[in-house]
Amino acid sequence: MMKLFYINTSKFLIFSVLILFQTNLFLQAQTQKESIIKWFPEYSFDVVQFKNPAQEFGPFARWWWPGNDVTKEELRREINVFAANAFGGVEIQPFSLNVPMKSEETKAKVLSWDSPEYYENVRAVLDEAQKQNIIVDITNGSGWPAGGSYLKPEDGFLNLLYASKEVTGNQMISIPVPKTDNNTDVPSTLIAIVAAKTRSENNTRETILLDASTKEVLTELVKNDTLTWNAPEGNWKIIAFWSQPNSLLGSMTASPEQGPVLNHFDSVKVINNYEYLFGQRTSFEPYYGNSLRAVFNDSYEFAVDRHFSDDFIAFFKKQRGYDITPWLPGNMQDKYNYASFKNPNNPPAFSFGSEDWRLKYDYDLTLSELLGKHFIGASSHWLEERGMLHRTQVYGMNMDMIANAGFASIPETESMLGQEAIIKVMASGAHLYNRPILSAESVVFSNRGYMTTPQKIKLAVDKLFAAGVNQIIYHGVPYRYITNETTDLGWYPFYMGFISFSSHLGERTQFWKYQKEINEYIARTQYVLRSGKPKADVLIYFPYMTVDGMPDNPEEILTKGFIEGSEPPLPLVMGAETKSEKEIWAEKIYSLINRLEANGITWDWVNDESIQQAKLDGDKQINIRGNLYQSLILADISVIQLKTAEQIEILAKEGMNLLAIGDLPDKQPSFLDWEKNDEQTKQQIISAVNELNSIHIQQENELSSWMKGLNRPVKYNDEYNFIRTLQREMNDGSRIQFIWNKSDGSHPISLTLDDKFENAYWLNAETGVVTRVEGKKEANYILPPYSTIVLYASTSPKIERILLPDDEPVIFGSNEVLKLENWNLTAGDISIQDTSLFNWKNHEQLKFSSEEGIYKTSFQIEKLNKKESYFIDLGKVYFTAEIFINNKPVGKRLFAPYSFNITSFLQKGENIIEVRITPGQLNGLIGEAKKGNPRYKIFLRNENSLLSGGLVGPVKLYKKF
Repeated sequence: MMKLFYINTSKFLIFSVLILFQTNLFLQAQTQKESIIKWFPEYSFDVVQFKNPAQEFGPFARWWWPGNDVTKEELRREINVFAANAFGGVEIQPFSLNVPMKSEETKAKVLSWDSPEYYENVRAVLDEAQKQNIIVDITNGSGWPAGGSYLKPEDGFLNLLYASKEVTGNQMISIPVPKTDNNTDVPSTLIAIVAAKTRSENNTRETILLDASTKEVLTELVKNDTLTWNAPEGNWKIIAFWSQPNSLLGSMTASPEQGPVLNHFDSVKVINNYEYLFGQRTSFEPYYGNSLRAVFNDSYEFAVDRHFSDDFIAFFKKQRGYDITPWLPGNMQDKYNYASFKNPNNPPAFSFGSEDWRLKYDYDLTLSELLGKHFIGASSHWLEERGMLHRTQVYGMNMDMIANAGFASIPETESMLGQEAIIKVMASGAHLYNRPILSAESVVFSNRGYMTTPQKIKLAVDKLFAAGVNQIIYHGVPYRYITNETTDLGWYPFYMGFISFSSHLGERTQFWKYQKEINEYIARTQYVLRSGKPKADVLIYFPYMTVDGMPDNPEEILTKGFIEGSEPPLPLVMGAETKSEKEIWAEKIYSLINRLEANGITWDWVNDESIQQAKLDGDKQINIRGNLYQSLILADISVIQLKTAEQIEILAKEGMNLLAIGDLPDKQPSFLDWEKNDEQTKQQIISAVNELNSIHIQQENELSSWMKGLNRPVKYNDEYNFIRTLQREMNDGSRIQFIWNKSDGSHPISLTLDDKFENAYWLNAETGVVTRVEGKKEANYILPPYSTIVLYASTSPKIERILLPDDEPVIFGSNEVLKLENWNLTAGDISIQDTSLFNWKNHEQLKFSSEEGIYKTSFQIEKLNKKESYFIDLGKVYFTAEIFINNKPVGKRLFAPYSFNITSFLQKGENIIEVRITPGQLNGLIGEAKKGNPRYKIFLRNENSLLSGGLVGPVKLYKKF
């Protein structure tokens, strides 16, 4: 009886422990969910809040600190400046890049990050941020990648390296285990010894060809660092694999010494790092989730030959279904895991044959999963438990970027990635894995330093918005730090003359006076683009684990931050003689994407993991984690995972809408049973394509009938090749349609609305103006150049508290009255009378000027008719324009179109017009250098890289009845 009681008690205890464990997991999940909801509460769009959304919807700024050479007074002042200029938050990023440190005293201050004084400064910011409703993110340490001198060598990445020796067989051999060089104090760990015969056709020193049928794992034959083996006949390669700390150090850390980059494949070390940087010693706890929102990790470009982790071999076997150990030689390649911009491109050390790519794929996919588990997921978990979030750029190495974006609290992309197709990878991860915010390191481009203008900011953020971004984080705003070694603008870390990155958006820059208005435009747009949920019509399978090598879409603009006509050309880059597989695929997929976009059909990329979890709902829509899509597209791909093909076949048999274009996949990427599994994959895809709701076409111009079958509540009435669009859906079925005119021309658009929409409204985020769409079935609008408009199609009754519309200038369809060609121009000390309009960069007196240009002229109006409206269009403007008619201010334009309604300012007879133009800042900086100012001499390197400037026109007056 006692025994029975004991057994029952044990079962009860086990049951209780399980219940407690499950309850704890549930509570943790609830805590994490509450963290997301706290920062990003779900809401439906409200027209009334559109004009003046809450401050949190404003853009953030990456706020660069010169290490710890800051003062609390200045930090507090700058927080107030951010708040006064409609910023929603900042990201503190202390580092030492390009900081002038002429004295030992200055050097000591700059390099005192991770000191008690530094944490006091951060807490001063957090206190002031609470008062000003500014949200604060902070980078994971100082510099990049994450790491620091406080870490030990054993805290850094593990590198899988090899050492080898050739032996002749048909004898008993006894040799010291080949060892790799190790310049650290941490011993290397022997992972395995593999032997294989070298192949007779082995005639290259770069890659050793191995006979796969002879490979053997000899690790158990090692005793006392000696391998004893009865080697069969032949020439053999003995390869010893060692795990040892990588020598990779961080950069730009504001400390006297650089330390190792943190091992991202060890969650214990990852958590210890957070405890050190943000735990009890920092006294940050009161700010968790209370002004301190997130920790940021930049992209994952590292310099490691082959990433490794202590649990890699076991995890690989579990995930991939076979032991990688005997196949490790096929994964050895010098600098294989180096960031692409370091141009490794080395040949493999060993090769088993033509299927080695599968071994690399399996290895990379395993690393991807370990990165998601040990770093991205562990980071998000630790932070979310404490009311904070993990923001990170999930790219830079071979990985399932879409899946790993799902591990982040806030996945992030960046303008410098360039192509819309690349930006959409992170956007798709956010959508598929229900991450409500996709942030972007914004308005940053290589070799475009001091070329940022309001027009460029708007083009850059609109491109991001159209691709799915809904939180702009400027790159960036430096702490005000002016010394004898900086220009009068102050320290800017990313301008080094021969190489530079935009953007400098500090207080002393040319266009800071307009920053608040730009930010208000962004805040309104972000309020719109966070309402409801993202809604994409179709999914396109993305077959790669890296975005490197994706070419530009010929229909895109601003892929490298270049605006033709206003900026110097980009440096020439020599391309490869032959196109890569990815380039060939991209050219085909871009044709499809451009056709979808022209017809208003929205899309997401989709990864294997998401397809494998997909189900169909009652309407045969694809349901992935609650997100519904009408169709899956396989476009000209040859490889797809076996489990993905299996699920596609299942879904197709259940009635999924499947569109296949061009070649069908006929293989899968894993090395396991690859011949059998290739054939199975091929047959499953063929079976899926032959189902009733599947279509197989050869090229995108055969899409018309398929597109007509899609359900589009907001339907384009024509193909509009000049726009990009994004959709959001509210809980009540209302729709948001963000529309961006990426062209420099005005275009009319016409949309047909579903009967379920009771009312529709046009939302202008520049002005905050809302106008009601006349009629219920059709919405028509004229899109000015480079403009955006938002359609709100509502299932609710008419909104009574509607904002009154402005009388906006619409040149399209108006009649030209006259052209204003002769002007008087003043810019600083320079005065030019009775001149035609010209580009300053071509004018000897003005080419190196950044002074405000004041243009004046007059024109005659013989009679005024109350039924007529007059508009003026300034044509090309570099870069902002304020206009006065008869000494009365009409308004200003920060970006295209540079058009104004001047009807109420005109008088009969002579009318005097004045136009004030703010040019870019770079030309003036070069001019200062040419004057011999030593603080500006770095700009002499860009003497021939001038921006366009001034009022170029043509300036025309229009009349409309």
